[in-house]
Amino acid sequence: MATILKLKKRVTRDTLNLPLFLVKGFVDKEDKDGLWNFFASLAKEDEVFVHDKHWLELIINWMPEGGHSLTESAKWFKLADRVSALDTDREGDFTITAYQTDIIWQRLIDPKFKLERLPVPFVKFVTDFQGITGRHFPEEEPDVEEKSA
Repeated sequence: MATILKLKKRVTRDTLNLPLFLVKGFVDKEDKDGLWNFFASLAKEDEVFVHDKHWLELIINWMPEGGHSLTESAKWFKLADRVSALDTDREGDFTITAYQTDIIWQRLIDPKFKLERLPVPFVKFVTDFQGITGRHFPEEEPDVEEKSA
């Protein structure tokens, strides 16, 4: 059964997602003023957004220490191709197959899949994924209705 993810641009205060072409442009032109002005303008913004494409790419592109064989990585090819084509200016539905849902979940629960920090937009992406798929981490705090006093 297919899964429909609701991809979003999420507010972030600790993650900056820059297109590589932009960084290369500044470096190739040795445009220190342009680079400075770009980052100065970001610092003035009240809100900066990171698209869920970023989190999908993080999951897809992760490799354990020592890497994976190409045959092990092949299961990600179709999903990686579709995710790379996503427009980060657009929010909306993104349908993935049951197989792709399973490999994403297997990656998320892989004990070798480690993060050095836990950005809030990533947590929100994962919890949305869990809500849509009905999957939960065994170590996760159970949902309990809070009673008001």
